[in-house]
Amino acid sequence: MPKRYKHLFEQIVSLENLFAAARKAMRGKRGKVPAAACFADLERVVVDLRDELVSGSWRPGQYVYFMITDPKEREVAAAPFRDRIVHHALVRVLEPLIDPRFIEDSFACRKGKGTHAAMSRAHEFTKRYRYCLKCDIQKYFPSMDHWVLREQIERAIGDPQVLRLIDHLLASHVGKVVQEWPDADNLLSVVERPCGLPIGNLTSQFFANIYLHPLDLFVKHELGVKGYVRYVDDFLLFGDDRAALKAQGRAVKETVQSLRLRMHPDKYRFGPTECGVDFVGFVMYPDGRVRMRDANVRRFERRFKQQAWAVRQGRMGLADLENRTRCWVAHASHAQSYGLRQDLFRDIDLGHRDMNNRGLRGGAFNNNDNNLQSSNRNNNNPTNENNNIGFRVSSLRKAAPA
Repeated sequence: MPKRYKHLFEQIVSLENLFAAARKAMRGKRGKVPAAACFADLERVVVDLRDELVSGSWRPGQYVYFMITDPKEREVAAAPFRDRIVHHALVRVLEPLIDPRFIEDSFACRKGKGTHAAMSRAHEFTKRYRYCLKCDIQKYFPSMDHWVLREQIERAIGDPQVLRLIDHLLASHVGKVVQEWPDADNLLSVVERPCGLPIGNLTSQFFANIYLHPLDLFVKHELGVKGYVRYVDDFLLFGDDRAALKAQGRAVKETVQSLRLRMHPDKYRFGPTECGVDFVGFVMYPDGRVRMRDANVRRFERRFKQQAWAVRQGRMGLADLENRTRCWVAHASHAQSYGLRQDLFRDIDLGHRDMNNRGLRGGAFNNNDNNLQSSNRNNNNPTNENNNIGFRVSSLRKAAPA
């Protein structure tokens, strides 16, 4: 039986851990008012926070809720900055203990993992197997049952003070309450089960991996599926036997329901891998091709045009646009997207006759022996491995006067 860890609370509330958590929470945010205010009086904030945690008087503050619509409509919760320090302090201690229990093919919000590693692993399975079953949990974060999550956390954590701290975090956000009647003949025997984790908390990402860990174990150990990869609530099952894979899919549905979740009816898809496997924004084929999902490209193109317009209007700095563009190009470089990137950046109008896209460069920096010669590196031959990684936008600055 896996070990249950005790005596963790002192590690979480130690000044060393809280200061490290505060620095991590401030990373990239010191220019924003809440983080700047905390940084200006960091010692007092951390010491006061520790006193509240030790005395048991700490309670999460009010969230600020706002909607995002890209890529789809979601409600995001922004916690007060001092609460984010607690989130980081908790995860810094618990993650090294619980993460080793997770399977290798779970890729979300873990060190050394991520979307590109998930894509690479799924691509391996795409080349190896004939069929793929794509699954997605419907409204995963709003549907997570607090009682189920608490039970799973308690299997690993045996410190009552840490569990009490986690209870406060769970109680700080309830997306919905599910009512049940254990005794159908007694209308007063209602049981209310709180559900939902706030999208935006570091702890929510960590708890999301814990919540579906039983599903991972069921698929890998009980069903014996070797071709399995999961990123948050999006997961794939691979196999060569069509009937067996469909039967495994039915068993997975039952396990998902036992976790009080529901499979998304429109995103439960079975098909041959030769038709392409859509996962984490990429579409992979058994012959080695990898392309970007069309919807993601359209979304970036629309956003890029809006940002270019903002540069022309003086509402956005050119350096900011460069940085954002480089990030997307680095992401797109994991697919065979050289021609796509050329088309997207061919004619950039930034409102000045000398401002143009002088920085588009081709040519691979991956000098692996398997790559083709320089003149052929960007012709997207499926046998050419990662031959477009080096493409980048290096500059969108003004051209020097002739």
